[in-house]
Amino acid sequence: LSPVAIPKIIERLLPCVPGGKHAHYLSGMLFKTVADFTATHEHMVNYVDLNIHNPTGHYKLDLANCSDYAVAEQLLLIDRWEAAVDQKYGRKDTSHHGNGSHLRNEVFQGRDLSTSFNSIAEWKLAEHGEFEFDYISNQRPKRTAQVLSDSLWDTMLVELHSTECDVVDKIAALRSISHCFYVRTSHMRSLVGYFKTERERADILIIMYMRIVDMHNAKMFRVRFENYHEVVALQSRLGYACFFPFMQPENAKFQLNLAVYDQRLCASMFVNLAIKEKFPQNLHDYSYRRADGSEDPMPLGVPKSWGDMATIPKDGVFRATYRCAPEDRKFEHRKEIARSFGYFDVDGLTDKDVEWWTGLTEPPEDVLNLLEYFISRYDNVEQPFKKIDGENGNGNITLRELLDGLDEMDCHKFDVKKGNKTGRTKEQRIESIFRYLDPGGEGSVSREEWAMLSQLWKEFDLSIREFVYFLTLSFGDDLLDAWDALDDDESGELTEEEWLTAVVSIGYFGPAKIVFALLDTSDDGSISYDEFEVLEKYKPRREVT
Repeated sequence: LSPVAIPKIIERLLPCVPGGKHAHYLSGMLFKTVADFTATHEHMVNYVDLNIHNPTGHYKLDLANCSDYAVAEQLLLIDRWEAAVDQKYGRKDTSHHGNGSHLRNEVFQGRDLSTSFNSIAEWKLAEHGEFEFDYISNQRPKRTAQVLSDSLWDTMLVELHSTECDVVDKIAALRSISHCFYVRTSHMRSLVGYFKTERERADILIIMYMRIVDMHNAKMFRVRFENYHEVVALQSRLGYACFFPFMQPENAKFQLNLAVYDQRLCASMFVNLAIKEKFPQNLHDYSYRRADGSEDPMPLGVPKSWGDMATIPKDGVFRATYRCAPEDRKFEHRKEIARSFGYFDVDGLTDKDVEWWTGLTEPPEDVLNLLEYFISRYDNVEQPFKKIDGENGNGNITLRELLDGLDEMDCHKFDVKKGNKTGRTKEQRIESIFRYLDPGGEGSVSREEWAMLSQLWKEFDLSIREFVYFLTLSFGDDLLDAWDALDDDESGELTEEEWLTAVVSIGYFGPAKIVFALLDTSDDGSISYDEFEVLEKYKPRREVT
C-alpha cells in the first residue's frame, strides 16, 4: 500500500473495527509517521473523544466525515436503547419535546429539527451536513457508590493546574476517564473553579454531572454559577427537569417558555412543590406574559391548577422565584420529585444528610454586609442571635429587636453616609434584611430561619479557603509570595478593581469579591498586606499526597 493511502484507510475503517480502545490502540500502531498519526487524529477527534460509557455532553458533527457519522450513529442507537429502558421502568418523560428522546437542541444545517419531526427517531441520518445536539444519558449513580478520596482528588487538581495543556485538551482528557470514578458535590465545586469561561465551566459540569453521588447537595456547586444566564444555559443543555433544584429550591429563579414541553413540566413541578409546602406564599415575584405579548395581571395569584401538567398553559412565559421557610419544607415530597423526575437515588436519604446551603448572590447586599460584620466579631451566627433575642428570649426576633440589637452591638454598617445615593434610611436597610430572613411573613425570625445566615457563613468560609488553597498550590505556603504577585506595582495596597484584575491574572476564577470584602476590615475600599495576612488562618490543614 502507498504510505499516503494508509492514513486514509485507517480513518475510514477504524469506526468499523470491533474491540474498543484496545483495538484502536493497535490500529494506531499501523501509522508510519507521527505526522500521519496526528493529522488523522485531528480528523477523528470527535470519534476518539467519544466516551460511550458516559455519553452526556455536547456534540457538533460533520456527517460527511465518516468517523463523525459513526459517532452520530452510536449516539442515536444509545438514545433508542435508553428510551426503551425508561419505558420499561415506567419513568416520567422529562425529554426536551415530550418524545422520550435523550437528545436535546438538535440542529441540522442550522435548522431546528423539532420543527419538522416529532422525534429524532423519525429523521433519517443524512450523509453530509453539520449535526449539532446535546445528549443527556439516563445513567445515575447509586448514592452509596464509592467516590475518589479527597487526597486523590487534590492530586488530580494539582496536575490539572500545573499542566501546560490547552483547556480543550484538559476537558477532553477528563471526559475520556470520567466513567472510571464518581465524585462528590464538593469535588465538582472545586473543579469548576479551575476554568475561566462560562462555556468551559458548563462543559466540565455537564461531563461530570452523572458521576455525582450526592446530588442532594448540588447547591454547593450550583452557587458557583453566579450569572443567571449561565444557569439558563445549563438548564437548556442538561434539561429543565434534570437540572431542577430538587432538594434545595430556595431562592431559585426561573423563566420558563411554556410552549416547550420540559419547561412547562418544570413550571408545573415548581407550582406543585409550592402547593405541598406553602401556597401561594412560596412563589415570589411571579408574572405571566402571554404569547401575544400581553401581561396577565394574575389578580388571584398563580393558579393552583398549574400544579397539574395537563392544565398549565402551552404558550407564554412564566417567571417566579421560589422561597421557603425551613419549617415549611416537605422533605419527603422533595425526595419524591427527585426520584420521579431526576431519576436520582434518594433511598434512605434524610434532611440531616443534606448540606443546606445559600449562595452569596442570593440575598440582598445588606444581608451580606451584616454577615461580614458578624464574621469579624463572632464565632458563629448563634452568638449574635442570642444577644439580640436577649438572655431570656423566646427564640424569635422581631424587627424592633433586630434594630435595637444592632444598635447595642454598636453596628454602623447601615448608617446613612454622606453622598448616599440610595435614598434608604438605616431602618429601611435593616428592614430589608428582616424581610429576607422571614420568608414565611410571620413577622418574626425564628432560630431556624436565622440559620440561613449560617448557610451563608459556610459559603463565605469555603470560598475563602478555596482561594487560599489555590494560592498555596500556585505560590507555596508563604503568603508573602502570593501578595508580591498580586501587588505587582509594589504600592503596598490593592483597591477592589486592582484585586479583581490581579486574581484573574494568576489564574483564579472563583468569587474573589467576597475575599476582598472580608479582608477590607477598615471598609476603606483597599487592602494592605497586614489585612491580607488574615488568610493565614484559612490555610489547608491536610497535606496533598
